[in-house]
Amino acid sequence: MNAILLDDEPLALRSLAFQLNRFEDMNILGTFSFPADAIVAAEKLRPDVAFIDIDMPDMNGIQVAEKLQDIDDSMVIVFVTAYEEYAVKAFELNALDYVLKPVQPSRLERTVQRLLEDNRLHKESRAVKEDTKAERVIVHCAGSMNVIGRDGEPLPWRTAKSRELFAYLVFKRGQPVRKETLLELLWPDTDEKKGFTQMYTTIYRLRKTFDAAGLSIRLLNSGDGYWLRIEDLAVDLLEWEEAIAQLPALSAESADAYQWQLDYYPGDYLDEHDYVWSEGERQRLRSLCYRQAVQLGRFWTSQGFGKKAADTYERLQRQFPFAEEIYEALIELYANEGHYSLAQRQYELLSDMMRSEYDSEPSEEAKKIYSRIRS
Repeated sequence: MNAILLDDEPLALRSLAFQLNRFEDMNILGTFSFPADAIVAAEKLRPDVAFIDIDMPDMNGIQVAEKLQDIDDSMVIVFVTAYEEYAVKAFELNALDYVLKPVQPSRLERTVQRLLEDNRLHKESRAVKEDTKAERVIVHCAGSMNVIGRDGEPLPWRTAKSRELFAYLVFKRGQPVRKETLLELLWPDTDEKKGFTQMYTTIYRLRKTFDAAGLSIRLLNSGDGYWLRIEDLAVDLLEWEEAIAQLPALSAESADAYQWQLDYYPGDYLDEHDYVWSEGERQRLRSLCYRQAVQLGRFWTSQGFGKKAADTYERLQRQFPFAEEIYEALIELYANEGHYSLAQRQYELLSDMMRSEYDSEPSEEAKKIYSRIRS
């Protein structure tokens, strides 16, 4: 493997180079004391791995790693640090490797072996990508955020922050998101320096995870932020919304298509997560589903398809149990169909719901319908 080394301490740099030269599979392309020189050299030399000191005065190692990833996102990064506690907290659970100073031969040997294995897996992944036809990556936002791997199973997330960061970039639909925005959103209680370190680390981890899984997810740097190539992703709720938007006007010919789309509503947006930023999108999509279903229920009623109308309303009622309008529609529908016991049952359910949720009573319209049933 071809490597470059970056450390602002000359003795540490020479020591690391000396130890790495002992491994016949490692080829050092250059050693650097200044981040800018390492970045320029990396763009020209395209190394497989970069050993980077974390604590440097002008630009810390995490920032350097970010710039190297912009040059070549397949480049492996190994961090070198003198601070054990910091290294363990920042990187132990991530897809990165780190080596503590002073570098111990046995620890460095394990790192090199891990690098060689990573390189082998990367070559296999690249071969799979070249041999298979490019296909969109399946992303599920209904219920929980999941990315489906080539084996059909959801990819594991190393941390909750990784999942939320990816979910937010999907939510932005290809729009660049400033790094400061991500910092405020995902690491609001972390000081700026550590927050940026965690953000860069999370971005790096996501790229490596998707690359190792052979998935063509492009997480790009826009200079002062990040964005996703959304056209590479098949996002369940976005595709459902697009399909709804493409439906023709509701008519006898298109009603079954409306029904099919409503039947295959994937589920509420990120409903299993407590992301504050996702609530507005969740309610927007729920409202879209609600409006379409109410429109379809009224259409089935007007066309004399009482059973289809009742099925539509009852399903909507399970999804929106506190919508008074649905109870009233079912009461009127059952009453007009002559199913008085069902209409009475809906009125009782409505009364219970209004008392428990709103400390109120059914509307005057619902009371009038109910009075007609009783008479």
